[in-house]
Amino acid sequence: MSRSLKAALAASTALFTQPALAQDTPYDLGTIFVSGGLTPIEGSAYGRAGTVLTETDIEDRGSRYAVDLIRSLPGVSVSRTGPVGGLTQIRMRGHEGNHTLVIIDGVEVASPSQGEYDFSGLLSADIERIEVLRGPQSSLYGSNAIGGVISITTKRATEPGFSGQAGFEIGTDETTQVSLALRQRTDKLALSFSATRRDTGGYDVSGLNGEDDGDLNETYNLNVQYYATENLTFGGTLRHVKSDSDFDGQIYTALTPAGQILVDDFSGSDTSETFGSIYAELDTFGGRFRNRLDLSFADIQTDRFNGAGVQSGDTTETRQKISYKGSVALDGGSVDTARHVLTLGAEWERETFVNNNPAFVFAPSQLIKQTREQTALVAEYQGNLTDRLDVQASVRQDFNDEFEDFKTYAVGVSYMLPNRTTRLHASYGTGVQNPTMFEQFGFSNNFIGNPNLEPEQSEGWDFGVEQQFLDGRGLVDVTYFDDELTNEISSTVDPGTGSLTPFNQAGKSDRRGVEIGATWQVNARLDLGLNYTWLDAENPNGSTEVRRPEHEVLLQLGYDFPDDRTRFTMDVQHAANNVDLFLPPSFISVPVTLPDYTLVNVGLRHQMTDSVEIYGRIENLTDEKYQEILGFETSGRTAFFGLTATF
Repeated sequence: MSRSLKAALAASTALFTQPALAQDTPYDLGTIFVSGGLTPIEGSAYGRAGTVLTETDIEDRGSRYAVDLIRSLPGVSVSRTGPVGGLTQIRMRGHEGNHTLVIIDGVEVASPSQGEYDFSGLLSADIERIEVLRGPQSSLYGSNAIGGVISITTKRATEPGFSGQAGFEIGTDETTQVSLALRQRTDKLALSFSATRRDTGGYDVSGLNGEDDGDLNETYNLNVQYYATENLTFGGTLRHVKSDSDFDGQIYTALTPAGQILVDDFSGSDTSETFGSIYAELDTFGGRFRNRLDLSFADIQTDRFNGAGVQSGDTTETRQKISYKGSVALDGGSVDTARHVLTLGAEWERETFVNNNPAFVFAPSQLIKQTREQTALVAEYQGNLTDRLDVQASVRQDFNDEFEDFKTYAVGVSYMLPNRTTRLHASYGTGVQNPTMFEQFGFSNNFIGNPNLEPEQSEGWDFGVEQQFLDGRGLVDVTYFDDELTNEISSTVDPGTGSLTPFNQAGKSDRRGVEIGATWQVNARLDLGLNYTWLDAENPNGSTEVRRPEHEVLLQLGYDFPDDRTRFTMDVQHAANNVDLFLPPSFISVPVTLPDYTLVNVGLRHQMTDSVEIYGRIENLTDEKYQEILGFETSGRTAFFGLTATF
C-alpha cells in the first residue's frame, strides 16, 4: 500500500508541508489520521479506533462550538456546567476529562494546573478538521492521553493568491457573532489569519428570575508557513482566546437533590489563553530522512469573581515544550511513499502555576510558583506488511522530576479481508496520567494537595469490524473496547472544614463498551448517519462513574435540494442513564440518576451566489429541558441565523 496519500494530505493541510503550491492530486484521499502516529496514517491502515470530522462535516452540522460537534461521536461524553461559557468537559471511553489530550494546530492546550482543556471557549468558526483518537495514546503523547486524543486543525491558505471570508450572525439569548478570515498564498509563503467575536447574553441559570449569565468570546488565530527551499520549511502558529463568562454559585444546604442547590449571584471568570509554536522541517537524502523540530508554549491567565462580583482569584499557568522527531524510510524512496517508516523522537516539557495576588490566598506558601519538568524518548514503526495487513507499534519512556519514570507502549493492526469490503482492526496499549498540579500542590484552603500521589495507569484493548456495503455507498464500523485503570485519583471531604484532599483509590476501575458508527449515501441527494455508544464505567468499589451516560445515540439526516444550492440537515441525539453525585450538608455524596433526554436540531444552508451563503439552525427544536450535570438545567430551544461571504 503506497504512502503517497500522506504527501497529498500534507500539502493540503500544511501540517507536514511541501515546498510547492497545493495542486490537484490523482489520489483518492479517503480518511487520513494526521495525528494517529508520529507520521500520518491512512484510515484503511489505522489499527486503532478513531473518527475524522472534515470541513464539510463541520459545515453540515452547523454548531457554533466545537464541543457540540464532538459530543455526537462514538465513545465521547460531554458535560457542561450551566450556560454557554460554563466549564465544559469531554470524557472518552469512561475516563476523566483530564485523561483526554487536546491539540490545536499541533500545540497542547490543556490547563497545566488541572490537566484538562475547558471546551467552553472553543468556537468552530475557523476549524477545518477534527480528529478524535480513542483509547490509550500515551505511547505517542505521554500523560493526559490515556483516554484518547482530540486533534484540531484550523483553516489554512491553500489557494494561490489572496482570499478571505467574512460572516455575521444573530440568535436567541441576545447572541451575535462576527468573523473575518484573511489568507495569502504564494510560491514561498502561506499566511492565514482569522478573528471571531461571539457575544451571548445568556439566561439565569439558577432559575430564580435573576441576572442573565452570559459569555463573551474573542478568538484570534494566525498560521504561517515559509518554504525556504525545496527541502526546508519554516512555520508557526499563534492563537489567542479571551473569554468573559458569568455563572451562578452553588450551595450545599439542600437536604435532597430536588432542593435548591443554585443561587443567583454574580460569580464569573475572565480567561486569557495564548498558545503558539514555531517549527522547522527538513527533508534529506532525497526525502528518505525527514527531520522536524517544534517549539511551543502556552500561557493561561485566569481571574475569578465571587458571588458579589468581587475578584477572588488571579492565577497564571504556563507550558514550554521542545520536541524533535526524525522519520526514516526503511525500504528506500521517501518517507511519503515508503511501506515501512521508523520515527524516533525526543521532547522536553516544563509547566508552571502561580497565584499572583496575596489578597486571594490563605497562606504565603500559596504564592510560591510551582514548577515541574519532564523529558521523553519515543519510537514508532508504521509498516505495510502485505497489501492487506498494516501494523503500527510505538513505545515511549517518560522521565519525571516529581513522579516515577514510566514506559508505555501500544500496537495497532489493520487487516483487509480478501473481499476488500471488510476490514478488521484491533489495538492494545498502556497509558499513564500524572497527577495535576492542583492535585499535587493544592489550591486554596479548600483543596489540599497530596505530594504523595502516584500517577494513574491504564491498560486497554479494542477490536472492531468495518464493513462496506451497497458498492461503497454505506459503511458500518462496530468496535468493542475494554480498559482497566489503576491508582485512580479521587477526593475525600473533611466534614469539619469542608476541604477536599486527593488520594489514589485502591483496586481497579473497569471501563468497557461498544462504539458504532455508520453512514449511508441513500441516493445522490439523501444521506444518513448513525453514532452509538454503550458504556459501562465503574469505580473500584463497583459504583457507576458519574457524568458518563450509559447509552448515547445520534441519528443524522442530510438532504440536498434539486437546485443544488440548498441543504437541509437534522440530527436527533438521545442520552440515557446518566448518573451524577449529590452532596448534602453531611458531605456524604449520594448518586442520582438524571432524567433521560432527546434533542432535535435542524439546519438549513442556501448558496445565494457563488460567494454568498445564508444559513440558519434551531437547536433543541422541541424545547426540552434537560440536565447534563445535577442542578444545572439548560435554557431549552435556541436558534441563530447568519450570512457568510467569500472573496
